[in-house]
Amino acid sequence: MNPQKTAFPISFSNQYIRLLLAICLVISASGVGQLHAQSRLRAELLEKIDSSEVFNKGFTGFALFDPEERQYLCTYQADKYFTPASNTKILTFMAAQTLLRSEWPVIHYNAVGDTLMLWGTGYPLLLHPDFIGFDTLENWLAQRPEQTWLIANGHFYDQRYGEGWSWDDYPYGYQMEKAALPVYGNAVHFSKQDHLAPIEVTPEYFEDQLIYQTPRTIGRYEERNVFTFSDRALAAKKLERSISFRYELPVVANLLQDTFHRNIHFTSDTLPRAQWRKTLYAPIPDTVYQLLLQDSDNFIAEQLLQITSAQRYGYIHTGRILRFLTDTLLARTPQPLDWVDGSGLSRYNKITPQSIVTVLDQLHQQISEERLFQLFPAGGVSGTIQSWYAGEKEAYVFAKTGTLRHIHCLSGYLVSASGKTYIFSFMHNNYPNKISELKEEMQLVLEWLRGALE
Repeated sequence: MNPQKTAFPISFSNQYIRLLLAICLVISASGVGQLHAQSRLRAELLEKIDSSEVFNKGFTGFALFDPEERQYLCTYQADKYFTPASNTKILTFMAAQTLLRSEWPVIHYNAVGDTLMLWGTGYPLLLHPDFIGFDTLENWLAQRPEQTWLIANGHFYDQRYGEGWSWDDYPYGYQMEKAALPVYGNAVHFSKQDHLAPIEVTPEYFEDQLIYQTPRTIGRYEERNVFTFSDRALAAKKLERSISFRYELPVVANLLQDTFHRNIHFTSDTLPRAQWRKTLYAPIPDTVYQLLLQDSDNFIAEQLLQITSAQRYGYIHTGRILRFLTDTLLARTPQPLDWVDGSGLSRYNKITPQSIVTVLDQLHQQISEERLFQLFPAGGVSGTIQSWYAGEKEAYVFAKTGTLRHIHCLSGYLVSASGKTYIFSFMHNNYPNKISELKEEMQLVLEWLRGALE
C-alpha cells in the first residue's frame, strides 16, 4: 500500500520575491565588484613591475598569493627559474621543522669501560660562541666520567664544501666547512677592542698559528691552519672577524682535549647499528632558527640539513637527504626543485617564485603566524631587513632575503593595512648595478601593495 503524500503548497508575495531578487543582485554585484577590484590591482601591480626601469635592467619574477582564498592574485614570470641565494634557507627551515619537529639528535655514542665513542650528527652548537647557555652537548660531555674519548668519522659522506661553492671564499666568515662534529662553529674568531690592544684569538689553540703578513687584514692559508694579519689589523681601533679553520680530526681532537681535559683520539669507524649505539636528543631552541632566518647563517643552514640526514639515516649524506626531500616533502611544488645545498651559497640552486610561495604556504599552515613572524626577519625591526620595509607603526613585511653578486631575492609574508596576511616572492637575477637600487624599488612596490590590498 502506497503511503499517501501530503502536499505543502508554497506561495510567495510579490514583495517577498522582489526582496529575494534584490539580495541576489547585491550578492552578484558584490562578486563582480570584488573581481573587478582584483583585476585592477593585478593590472596596476604588473604595470609597476613591468615598466620599472630598475627591474628591467635584470631578470625579475614575482608571485602574490592569498592563503585564505587559496588563489594567486598576481604572477610575473613566476614559473621561471631563478638562483634563490639564501632564499634556499626557507627550504632548509621547512625540512628541519618537518623531519626534526621539536628536537634534534645531538650525538651518537657508545660507552665501553673507560672509553667513550662519539659519532657526530652535525649538531652545530658545541662550543659555539653565539650559543653559550644553549649548548646541550658541552654540558653532557663535561659530565661524562670516561677519560678516553674516540671521535669517529666513518659515517660522514659529505665534502667539506657544498656543490658549486666558490673555492676562493674560504677566508671569509660566511663559508664554514661542513662536519659531522663541528666545534666553535668551525671558525676562529679574531677581535680587538682598542687601537693599541693585541688581537685576541678564540679558541686560544690557534694563537700560535697567527703570523704577520700582508695584504689581508685577517686571512688564512688555503690548505693549512695558518692565519695572517696585516698592518691594517694592527691599526684598527676595533676588529671583529671570523674565519673558517681547516677541519681535520687531529685539530678537532686537540681542541676538545684543551677544553675538556680528556685523552681524545680519532678513528674512521663507521656508525654501528641502532641496537649497538645510543643517541642523545635535546629540544631545538628557536634561537637556532632565528640565526638561520634573520642572520642568514650559512653554517647553521648546512648543519641543519646534515642533522636531518642523521635523523633519517643515521649517517650524513646531504645529496641523499635532498633527493628524499624533493621527492616527498616538497614534491608538490609547481615546478621541480633543483636544490643542492642548505644555505644557498651555490649558484646551482634553481627555483621559481611559485615554488617558494608553495613552501611558504606550507609553513603558514603548519606554524602559527605569531611564531613565524618572530622567526623571520621583520621589516624595520630585525635581521637582514632591519633597515628596509619599515611600517609606520609596526612591521608589515616578514621575509627572508637572498643575496649573491648580481642576485637579490625577498620571499615571505606581507600584512596589508587591514591586517590580512599574503604570501609573496620577489626574485631578481642578473642585476648589473648596486643591489640597494633594487631594494629601493622593491620597497616602493611593497609599500603600495600594502595599502592596495584589502
